[in-house]
Amino acid sequence: MSVVLENPVPIYAVGAVLSTLCGLAFLARRNLPSLLALVGVVGATLLLVLVERIVVTPREEVEEAVANLLYAIEANDLPTVVAAIDPAATGIRSDAETLMPMVNVTDTGATSLRVDIDTTDKPPRAVAMFRGKVDGIHKGSSQRVFYFEEVRLSWVERDGRWLVEDYRVHTDGMPIDAVDGLRNNVAR
Repeated sequence: MSVVLENPVPIYAVGAVLSTLCGLAFLARRNLPSLLALVGVVGATLLLVLVERIVVTPREEVEEAVANLLYAIEANDLPTVVAAIDPAATGIRSDAETLMPMVNVTDTGATSLRVDIDTTDKPPRAVAMFRGKVDGIHKGSSQRVFYFEEVRLSWVERDGRWLVEDYRVHTDGMPIDAVDGLRNNVAR
């Protein structure tokens, strides 16, 4: 059921096929039952699309939280980034407060986003895995800073909001430390 609530493509596909069949039946018979069937299929398709748009699943909430976090990083908006971090995640908060003032980020992005949700945990948790891009200029050295690496963000839901609780950045399957990497880049 969540596939239907998270992606309108199956609704459109089934609706298009059934509408086509009902339309052909109406053209062949030109009677009231075939017209009502066509109107019913179109109406049901539109209703299902509306429900899909209105219902926001936890997976969609995490996807939106990832997008908002990337927008905040791109806008160099440290307070918004810090607000997206779980208060218990002091190390991540420290990383953000260390890195963001050092870099003027000009572009961010995420490809191949995959979100796994565990709503059985209390509080609910999620993991978002994607290929993340951060492009910017180091403020001290004016050197370009560019990462396009595998990112794993762990999220926890608190008070109706999804907050980052942990993160890992990998290059070629090996974890990297972006904070130390940026510091070492400046020291050269």
